[in-house]
Amino acid sequence: MAGSRKSKEEEEKKEGGLDARPDGKVRWSKAMREALARFNDRPCGQCGGSLSDERSLADSLDFFRRHRSSFYPPRAARLRMLEMHGAAAAELLFEPSPHKEAVTDLLAIHDAEVVRFFVAQVKQIDCKNALVKQAARWPLFVLRELLSANPARHQAGAALILELLAANPEWQKPLEASCDEAQRKTLARLQEDSSGGVADAPADTWPALLRRPPWKNRQALPVIPVLALQPLPPVARLHWADLKPPQYLQATGESSDWMAREVRVSRERSDQWMKEFARNQPDAPDSIREGGSAHKALWMLGLRPELIDDTIAGRHEIAGPEDFGQLPGSRWGVAEYIWQLPAPLAVAAFTHGPAVEHFMGDVARVRPILHALGADALPGLPRFLKQGSRAMFELASVIEWDPLAGWIAKGFHTNRWVRREATGWLERYPDAAARGLVPIALGEPGPAHESAQAALRWLHDTGHADAVRTQALAYGAEAAGAVTQLLSIAPEDVLPDSLPVVPKTLPLQSLPRLILKEGGLALPQAVVPDVLMAMMLGKADAPYPGLAPLLDALAPDSLARFGRALLAWWIGNGRPPKERWMFALQGRLGDGETARQLYSLLRQWRAGLDRVRAYDAMAMLGEIGSDAALMHLAELSRQTRYDDLRTRADRMLGEVAEQRGLSLDQLADRTVPDLGLDARARLTLDFGSRSFEVRMDDGFQPVVHDARGKALKTLPKAGANDDAGKAAAAATQLKELRKLAKTVAATQIRRLETAMCAQRRWGPDEFMPFFANHPVLRVFSRPLVWGLFDASDRLQGTFRVTAEGELTDLHDDPVKLPDDARIGLPHPLDFAALDASLAAAWAAVLADYEILQPFEQLGRQSFMLDEALRERRELAHWAGRAVSNAALMGLETRGWQREVGDGGMVNSFNKALPGSGRICLVLEEGWFVQDSPDGKELQTVRGVVLDGKEGTLGELPPIAFSEIERDLQRAIRETAP
Repeated sequence: MAGSRKSKEEEEKKEGGLDARPDGKVRWSKAMREALARFNDRPCGQCGGSLSDERSLADSLDFFRRHRSSFYPPRAARLRMLEMHGAAAAELLFEPSPHKEAVTDLLAIHDAEVVRFFVAQVKQIDCKNALVKQAARWPLFVLRELLSANPARHQAGAALILELLAANPEWQKPLEASCDEAQRKTLARLQEDSSGGVADAPADTWPALLRRPPWKNRQALPVIPVLALQPLPPVARLHWADLKPPQYLQATGESSDWMAREVRVSRERSDQWMKEFARNQPDAPDSIREGGSAHKALWMLGLRPELIDDTIAGRHEIAGPEDFGQLPGSRWGVAEYIWQLPAPLAVAAFTHGPAVEHFMGDVARVRPILHALGADALPGLPRFLKQGSRAMFELASVIEWDPLAGWIAKGFHTNRWVRREATGWLERYPDAAARGLVPIALGEPGPAHESAQAALRWLHDTGHADAVRTQALAYGAEAAGAVTQLLSIAPEDVLPDSLPVVPKTLPLQSLPRLILKEGGLALPQAVVPDVLMAMMLGKADAPYPGLAPLLDALAPDSLARFGRALLAWWIGNGRPPKERWMFALQGRLGDGETARQLYSLLRQWRAGLDRVRAYDAMAMLGEIGSDAALMHLAELSRQTRYDDLRTRADRMLGEVAEQRGLSLDQLADRTVPDLGLDARARLTLDFGSRSFEVRMDDGFQPVVHDARGKALKTLPKAGANDDAGKAAAAATQLKELRKLAKTVAATQIRRLETAMCAQRRWGPDEFMPFFANHPVLRVFSRPLVWGLFDASDRLQGTFRVTAEGELTDLHDDPVKLPDDARIGLPHPLDFAALDASLAAAWAAVLADYEILQPFEQLGRQSFMLDEALRERRELAHWAGRAVSNAALMGLETRGWQREVGDGGMVNSFNKALPGSGRICLVLEEGWFVQDSPDGKELQTVRGVVLDGKEGTLGELPPIAFSEIERDLQRAIRETAP
């Protein structure tokens, strides 16, 4: 054993050193040996051969591939090949996206081909991590292999090269010396200065935080005395008039007197439970069965039997939890029995009675009890409060009561999901908040102590300093002095005992330069770690206090690029939880391009059931708040696959729309990003000595033109006479424009088509700025035919928008919009109702101008309801038809939503109808909700029926029916071979 271990150590030493190379040997681990021992080499039933037969490598590989399905376990069979033929058999493990077990086995094979396989798969996080381990053994060899792949700067291989060199700067010179010419050129390209020649800013122009970082000049902070203060008598007020109804009531419009109705329903439910008492509680004592409602209620609530009569008679007062014992019956529904008690007993039972879980911690049960019993019941509330329940914080929003302050402070300081609600409570009740927080903030150290101090500082710094001082003084001079001392400490000087550390593999030199707003100079690379420290010190919804003024001093576009580089590193390294701050800051640092990337990522995460991360990304879109970010939120509110994303997006957009006094549709009109284009949908790219113009073509793709107007295939590289910084910025601007243009085009085309089908109308004061003259939407407005509608929604006239932004009719004569015009996109049925030949005439005009419409308008297939079906609720001609899964899922892009029925089966698709109700396509079978259905598999339609709406098919608007029939016809057409 000793000799074996010495031999292994010698081999490892032989492989060590910067110039080491893999030696082509396999280092068998104990786990590999154990897996190999499980291999059962059975002869083939047809050819009689077995895997262990002596063959050449080529013949063995051929035999393995022809019989691979019969080998079990598969890993053991591959290891048997490895045992027989050594590292040359490693190719059996070379599969796209290898699982972790295969990666582990490959790492034991010290062969150059294994390194090259990992290089080819470097975008897979397990393969990237494997290369990091291999680089620790053979540094220069692995780096040269990565360089030989000649990766683009945005690719995973390039990122890994820079990360390895950042973590091991001593490898740089030996690597340059050992590379061939092509590898050296790739290395130089990846490490070239991306700042475009921007000069470093002098130290006296840096933000104050960077001139004197607190973590580099740590000083002993004043010691805040620990005081054992008794809370003052609390104020207790309930502001029920300010409580908004639950969302489901707002959606149904049944929100008037909703709290009174909630109390009434609770009482009725309690009476029903009491009627069923004898049947549900056959083991109750006779004294309870024969007693009144109060006897039954107190017994069910667990009051000790010997106390029940005295309590009801007033001879005993419930003093605490010790008066209660084990619950005699089911724990479900215990809360219902409180309604059978007179108010004083109900308050006592609510305050001292059963544990929280017996009430299920449900706001819908607690809220009516508080509403009926009033402020007297508040002492019982804390047991039911949940940090993870936004509904609990919404209920707390109308409760002005000092003892809530500590719970609110915890949500404010530690819970990003409810920080907004917690902040609202502090803002609304500053006196109650300060009065409740002072004893906690000056009490024993701990999480509650930290949360209370953070909330007090926030109150003091946001206009409530007088409330804090007044309430502190109410506790005495010593407490007031301690609070003054606490608040005198600059928030940015309060640092954790252990400071976070910048990741060793983060390539600081390759991060985009941070540019100062004033002067346009860059922060030196030497202070970037301090910028990162300010970012790392904060929490998701509680950033480090010194961060805001630092970010305010930097140019937003440079901050956004810096943030995206951090996000790319975080994702490329497997999203390490310790570095989650890189993700959490995107909402604060991001711009339109960041929003586009977050939108793409959150859809991937939601599809992978990573809901929390997807929700965080949605919140960041709202925090970015740009037109592009709101556009992506609007897309999420229109998608039909994920109800949770749609609900959250609707809520976020609703809040923004309410702030601006707009409907959601009006908000969508006003938040189309202009992408930096001018009124002619053009953009100038400045190179200093020369400039280029970008024009959007009919497909909304940017085309570069030179000064003479000649279209260029690509943007030229910077020349000797060009300003390198401006040229680099122009290239970045064009790159980001290309990415955003594709997303914006798809979104706005879909929105315009939906507006046509939904028969939206605009006035001239909306149409001209938001469509005809908008830098982006004018591109999509030009190929469409617009209409003027009367008050009854009948088409009265038509026009189009020319390339010059003028409005002309069918004969190219100018059109003047009346002040009261109602403008919309006519549907083919609208054209036909005005003039049967009108659509064809317009099609000829557009053809003469070689204009292609972005979606089917003039040539759109339309349908009329058969008179025989007008009094029916079902489209019988669809029953029994076959439609593919792919076609069904395609309906989701046209406004249909899948529905999960009994047993978790996706068995219907529904589309909302104007006003109310929906049309339902019901399937005979469907597929299980967690399955990935085969797109080619056929489903049988059970029926297409109206649902949730009184009336018949004949009452549907003609355009609504036409679009339903068109959707279904297309689904069938897409199914046909």
